[in-house]
This record gives sequence, structure tokens and C-alpha cells, in this order.
Amino acid sequence: MKYHLMSKHLFIGFAICFLALACGNTKKTVETKPSQSTDYINPQSDIAITGSVNFDNEESLTIYSAIIKNVIGDKAGAYIGNEMDKIASQLQETIDYSELLRAGEGLILEFNSTSDFYFNTGKTNLNYNSKQNLDIIASVLKENPKVHLIIETHTDANGNEEVNMQLSQERVQSIKDYLVEKGIDASRIKTKAFGENQPKVNNDTKENRQRNRRVEFGFYASEELKEEALTQTND
Repeated sequence: MKYHLMSKHLFIGFAICFLALACGNTKKTVETKPSQSTDYINPQSDIAITGSVNFDNEESLTIYSAIIKNVIGDKAGAYIGNEMDKIASQLQETIDYSELLRAGEGLILEFNSTSDFYFNTGKTNLNYNSKQNLDIIASVLKENPKVHLIIETHTDANGNEEVNMQLSQERVQSIKDYLVEKGIDASRIKTKAFGENQPKVNNDTKENRQRNRRVEFGFYASEELKEEALTQTND
């Protein structure tokens, strides 16, 4: 499948669903860019441009926006997309996620508190199920050393906003620390804690609050992989 760099509006309009629904569990595939059917209440306005991920210096930059800024398009982009498809197949077969979607030439893997990666209420330490899923993610990263990772943590809006932000910060750090302990170079991992400030849906029901309590992992091409893609597809 060939992926071209497009403006954001065109990109949204022609979003491509690339994974089949897994039967009998909570896995759900989503269009390339979250559409109206996913009930996002805070769509981002970042413009899709070529370049490198500059995640740390942009306070509101989400995984989706960061990955889209990393696209290179054309044949090289298709080469990277093919590598991401392989990763997607691994994840689909081994992890009970809530959403797995293509974003540009990257992937976004989401767990919310209805899936097998979650934090116990008010806690920041990783539980058994979460560690098992991180072991799989670490294995995928080891098999794909030219792929980098962005991690986001989110809470619902219950409780104090400052407390929720602190929880989010400590949780994302515990995830990164665990992956580093498993042998993943820290330079390959970027983190962002949003607390309750980036809700996926309104916090008006128990079910929606479960969806907002989530951890997202973004897989994207390193500069080395982009160079490889350009070299391998150079006519």
C-alpha cells in the first residue's frame, strides 16, 4: 500500500482503515485519523508537514501530530509504512488493545482502562498485566531498532487537576523506566503527560471516563530508518 504526504484535510478525508477487526475481544481498529465516529471532542489543528518529530518543545503536541510531522511520503513513505504494517500485525496478534490505528507513516496503539494495560485507581506503579504488555512492546522495539516510540498518558477529569497531572507524569515515567530496564535505549523514547487536559470523549459517564483513562504508544520512523527508506527506494 502506498501512502502519500497530503494536507491534513485531504488526509482526514481519505483515511484508510488497515487492520481487520479481531473477533471476540475488545480490540478495535480505527481509521487513519480519528474520525467523527470515534467521538474525539478535542480535534487537533496541527498542520501535517514534512520534517522530524520535535515533540519535547511543543507543549500541546499530541502523538498524532508528532507522527504526521515525521512523514516523508512517496515511495520512501510507503517503505516505512510497510515496516509499520509488520509491527501492526505483531501487535494485533499478541496484545489486547483498545485501538490500533495508522497515522501517516506511523502507528498509534491505545490502551484504556477497559483493556489489559491500565493503572489501578490513584496508583502510578505498573501492575502485572501492564508489564506483560510492555514486555511485548519492548520485544517489538528490539526487533525494529530503527523505530522510535512516543508515550502519552491521560486521566479522566475526576478529582483535582493538579493531582491528575502528577499522576499522569509519574505514570508515563514508570512506563519509560520499565522499557529502559528491558533494554530499550532511552534516546528512542519520548514521553508526554496530559493529565485530564486531552479528553478523548466527554467525562459525563462511567464508560466515557474509562475511555479517557488511557495510555497511548506512537511508533514512528527514526532518522536512520527514513534514510534507509530513501536509499532503498531511490530510482
